Amino acid sequence: MHSLYTIINYTFQILNLILLIRVVLSWLAPYTHNDFTDVVYTITEPMLKPFRMIFPMGYSRIDISPMLAYLALKAIKILLFYIVDLLV
Repeated sequence: MHSLYTIINYTFQILNLILLIRVVLSWLAPYTHNDFTDVVYTITEPMLKPFRMIFPMGYSRIDISPMLAYLALKAIKILLFYIVDLLV
């Protein structure tokens, strides 16, 4: 079972890292398009889109969807660990 925890943990660490890369890319090179940025945006957009629908940026121009996605990923990871504990 230890390996299942490790797989879950690494998966969420990778998703959080890609999310962080997306945030940094949006600050440093917001209109850059290449293979790398396309992959990052393709992976992260499904995580961010639901939060953007609930909390649109509007006139504030501050996108809080990455923070909300990070918190959601954290909650999902905790929930998965709890479910795995129940099954073991």
